[in-house]
Amino acid sequence: MAKQQTSFQEIFDLDAERKRKEASRKKIISFREYLELLREDPQIAQSSPARLREMVLKHGIEEIPEAERWLGIARRYTLFSEQLYGVDKPISDFMEYLGTGAAGLSTGKQPVVFVGPPASGKSSAVTMIKRALEAYRDRQVFFIKGCPKHEEPLHLLPRHLRPKFEAELKVKIEGDLCPHCRYHLLEAGMEDESGNKVQYRGDDGVIAWWDFPVEMMTFSQQAARGIGSFEPSDEKSQDVSELVGGEVVGISQNPKYGPTHPYAWDLNGEIEHGERGIVEAREIFKKGIDERILWVFINIAEEKELKVQGSSFPHISVDTVTIGHCNLEGYKAFSGDDGQEGLHNRFYVIQFPYPLQVKDEVRIYKKLIHQESTYADLVNCHIAPGALELAAIFSIQTRLKTSNMGISLLDKMKVYNGEKILLDLKDKDQNPVDLRSLIEEGQADDDIAKREGMFGISSRDVLAAINTAIIKEGDGGCLTPIRVIRSLREVFDHRMGYTPEEIAKFRELLSAGDGGSVMAEYREYVMKSVSRAFLKAYDDLARDLFRQYIEGASFVRAQRRRFVRWEMLDIERDDLTGKPKDVESIRKFLRSIEQHIGGVDEAGADIFQGEILELMGSDPNFGYDSYPPLRQAVEKKLLSDAQSTLKLVLDPNKPKDEETRKRTGDLFQELEETGHCPVCSAETVKNAAEFLSE
Repeated sequence: MAKQQTSFQEIFDLDAERKRKEASRKKIISFREYLELLREDPQIAQSSPARLREMVLKHGIEEIPEAERWLGIARRYTLFSEQLYGVDKPISDFMEYLGTGAAGLSTGKQPVVFVGPPASGKSSAVTMIKRALEAYRDRQVFFIKGCPKHEEPLHLLPRHLRPKFEAELKVKIEGDLCPHCRYHLLEAGMEDESGNKVQYRGDDGVIAWWDFPVEMMTFSQQAARGIGSFEPSDEKSQDVSELVGGEVVGISQNPKYGPTHPYAWDLNGEIEHGERGIVEAREIFKKGIDERILWVFINIAEEKELKVQGSSFPHISVDTVTIGHCNLEGYKAFSGDDGQEGLHNRFYVIQFPYPLQVKDEVRIYKKLIHQESTYADLVNCHIAPGALELAAIFSIQTRLKTSNMGISLLDKMKVYNGEKILLDLKDKDQNPVDLRSLIEEGQADDDIAKREGMFGISSRDVLAAINTAIIKEGDGGCLTPIRVIRSLREVFDHRMGYTPEEIAKFRELLSAGDGGSVMAEYREYVMKSVSRAFLKAYDDLARDLFRQYIEGASFVRAQRRRFVRWEMLDIERDDLTGKPKDVESIRKFLRSIEQHIGGVDEAGADIFQGEILELMGSDPNFGYDSYPPLRQAVEKKLLSDAQSTLKLVLDPNKPKDEETRKRTGDLFQELEETGHCPVCSAETVKNAAEFLSE
């Protein structure tokens, strides 16, 4: 049944009801009432790092199955994981950073900076935080009415009373009133809702700070409430006032007020905009950035204070989280500048690399194609199975370092993606490869730009090739793996930022020559696709072959027993011939299957057979699908035995009898059921036939 469309009027009514509910809430209360709210929920007055951390946690946490964990990360945070893929490690590091900030520890007193290659998700992560802040409704947030920087109402408390209230409310009170709020409390007063001026200093000199109005707030980037964003301009036009605000000449130069008047300085910089939330610092290490700008970020993180340069104002309290992000070139220039050594250890750097697992890279492509473009409206183009996977295989290999263990980039990529069993792999000294050692080797370089994931082709550039190929195919076309490879070869004619040596390496990976691992993987993919479709009709034979292997391994093992044997009244005989079973012929049969399992040579066959039987004995549900390497070996054996039949099925020029025609129809039907259209099915079968004939 088709889903019933929501009418526009329903949407209007729901939005109006939401706004009515918000309007009915008491938005302006006295500071006295605010203190009563804190007695019930002290977390209303939590710091900005604590608020951000709570906000992320409230969106949800997902425990990662042990088999899928990467770099030891055991959990994902839903706020990020539904849109960003392959960045569990940097997000986990960021959450730890927020935890230290919420606890007031030293790490949290440094500006955090996401550093990584272009299009690795740095700015996207910050954007998600800003959007979540704008939707934040988990707790009420209040500020002092009229405050240009929306500061915490607890600043109204006189210092001599703070220890008592901290103990009573179980909160930590940090910071002081900004000059504007101090002026309104002590001198100017504040207009009430009726427009009448209310004074808080009585004739007897008593200041009724407990009656000062406090207002509810929501976060909004457009309204400059709790979200600030700064991007340094060129060296000549840089101005720190974008961060801290600027002088109001009409007041500072007016003899009636002068430069010490609270309104002589406009608290309208991005730092003030980010009070109670975040300040995003884009390209924070941009070449030529004014050192004074970096010191502003450091001071607000370390001291939680802002000194307005060039004014007579005292230090102004700040509660915000500075989140910077920067590409590698800017970071390398900054970290390599000896003149900036005093700043180097004052930033908390989080590496934000490209994904190193194919499955994460494919999810990025699908998201960008289907969610963040007008793909569906633009063209009705089928994306063939394997097309995006092949692009991801290429991109991941460009991000990997050559291993000193003698393992190819392709094998390393498969290990990282969880496709290849580590026992299959041995280093140049024939020692089994350890995944942890492989990862550590890839990250072992003092130069952050030379660590795996911090170089190579970006997802954005791969997507450019995919998009171009989709448009070329047009409406009703099919984006096949071969067309993706062709488009990837051509994309570097239109992209900048890669050296000729890098482009030559990329194109070699895509070539049909010895170094063309992507084409080799395509060949394997084609043969797997066709073989699986072909074997679907022979599933009963494959399962019977598996049963014969288990029985044969049990028989051979029984013949080797020396001490634990039972008295055999009859010699075990073949079911068909009735003749006694021949151990050597059974061993040959077992080896015909085991030769398709990497790492199981003739010397290790007995051990492998014993381990399979032990596994079967420990698992009452052990069967054909329980151990993939053995299942795949059985399929390869069956396929090897059926090569002549498969060639006949695939060859369009040879006459076919009724049985072969049925097998051909079954093959195409199975390809269709696995997501192939007529175009990519025909291409896959055609190439499989060519590969078999070589």
